[in-house]
Amino acid sequence: MTETYQGQAKGFHGPIKAKVVLDGDRIVQASVDYEPGTVGGLGLDRLADRVTEAGSVDVDAIAGATVSSIGFLNAAQKAVAVSKGEMTAEQATDPATPSPFQAADTVASASMNTNTVVRNPSPVVKPIAYHDGFDFDASYDIVVVGSGGAGLSAAVEAARAGLSVFISEKAGVPGGTTNFSGGVMQAAGTDYQKQLTDNQDDTPEKHARMLLDAGSDLVDSVLVKDITKHASENIDWLAEMGIKWQSVYGANHLPLVEDQDLADRIHVYDNGKGGGGQMGDGIVLTQTLLAEAQKAGAVLSLDSPTVALIQDTQKRRIYGVAVDVEGTRQNIEATRGVILATAGIDHNLELAKAFNPQHYADLQRHANRSASTNTGDGLFLGMASDAAVTGMGGVIDLEEKTAVGTTNKVPAMPMIFVNALGQRFVCEDTTYGYSSRAVFQQEAALGKPTYMIFGEANANEPGSPWTADQLAAEVAAGTLSKAATLADLADKIGLSAINLEATVTRWNQDVAKGTDEAWNRRTGLKPIEGPYYAHRNRLMNLGAIGGLRINQDGQVLDTLGWPIRGLYAAGLNAGGWLGPFYPGSGVAIAGIVQQGRRAAQTLIRKRV
Repeated sequence: MTETYQGQAKGFHGPIKAKVVLDGDRIVQASVDYEPGTVGGLGLDRLADRVTEAGSVDVDAIAGATVSSIGFLNAAQKAVAVSKGEMTAEQATDPATPSPFQAADTVASASMNTNTVVRNPSPVVKPIAYHDGFDFDASYDIVVVGSGGAGLSAAVEAARAGLSVFISEKAGVPGGTTNFSGGVMQAAGTDYQKQLTDNQDDTPEKHARMLLDAGSDLVDSVLVKDITKHASENIDWLAEMGIKWQSVYGANHLPLVEDQDLADRIHVYDNGKGGGGQMGDGIVLTQTLLAEAQKAGAVLSLDSPTVALIQDTQKRRIYGVAVDVEGTRQNIEATRGVILATAGIDHNLELAKAFNPQHYADLQRHANRSASTNTGDGLFLGMASDAAVTGMGGVIDLEEKTAVGTTNKVPAMPMIFVNALGQRFVCEDTTYGYSSRAVFQQEAALGKPTYMIFGEANANEPGSPWTADQLAAEVAAGTLSKAATLADLADKIGLSAINLEATVTRWNQDVAKGTDEAWNRRTGLKPIEGPYYAHRNRLMNLGAIGGLRINQDGQVLDTLGWPIRGLYAAGLNAGGWLGPFYPGSGVAIAGIVQQGRRAAQTLIRKRV
């Protein structure tokens, strides 16, 4: 006789509800209820089928949707516990109640500190030698490695042109880190920009100047101009697929960029729930692209990491890839070319240590919100075939608690950043990538944390993430320091009282005149008065910057600057188009869409 039981646990985007039908101790049917259209929901139906097939919750979580997968397994185990009398039905349906199973190992989650991660978790091995008569298991015109925004854009472009496309995806769900993004996209001169903002004369040329100046002469101007030139048509390309652009806002000012080159360019689409542009809304973009790619005939293979390129070293040509399809090795031919789109070194401590000090520091100390499967596979594949690496060193970071500097529509709250000497070191309302880099540099130089200093009244101002109750709760929890005087506050957090008092005095004198002479801050110009608070800055990492060197056609270049025949890269798997810090929201999506399309367009018009 079968009995039905229910459990509920926390997932990535809210509660996950599990229902299990038991015949004795065996699960004969498992189902899941979750919020549709969310990153957390990806893969949960597959996981429920796995539980049903196994007859128990003793199955692996779905890579790429790990947090919610573990939530479902916890919820299912709670349901089973009810059947055994180990938990009441009320306890099982309370998301806050721990599961007896408690599958809480979220090391592979989308948000984690990666101290415990294997230093080099990439499955990539050396290239496989190609020879006449090589035995391929399948053949396609194009193999795309990775199903994030870049890979899916390439797949749509190529499949619509009639080419056969195979997409190798390492995770158990499609979308990669693009899923976790807000999905916003920078573009200049669009019809939406003209309709929704006061920027009537913006141009791709101004947009390019902004990105080139932000790149500090370290970016490839050809790649940057290619992105900005085609961003407007890519906005329309996505709109044709059903993306509904609904608003446009701007990045914050930047010391390196002339105000005349700034504009409201960040396009936000409707997420289908009355909002848009928030973390996790990127799933709307990836699901739209995936549907278009599959409609045009592209084949997606999940749980299928590409582990090697198949290469003729004499002819310097890539002929295909070796893929582990759910544990079975298959050699897939790519008659026209392979497009690498696996993002960067986001969860690879070894590569971060070698190439990117800021990212290395983040992996050891801060939360990382990129897909856990981003372990530098695309870089290893390219480097194993003599590809050059470029543009390393930057990250996509922001201050986790306040998200200050992410939009010009929200002023920075009245507060200042101070270093371990008690001194200001950056304009706090500049764009978030620039101020986050300054936080890293100060902490690296002095070996101590930086802090955000503000007064109690400042927490009531626009841009503040705190309410009065939250201030009290965080002080009680020890995540905020509070004192009646600056001297006492400095003593609590280990700063020079003389310096901190001088810094706040200078700030108060400037803002009384309506200016910030020291750092040219423009918003939140109000005095800081006691009681005083100190919040330790904590950066949230959204991914590393840098990758394989490519030309405008998307061809991967070797260490001497020559194209490697049959090998292409796009998006954050490619380097050189983003500088030493992230210049503002929407640049990544603009780049990955254009470079994915560009690589496919190259392969459409010519064979290797």
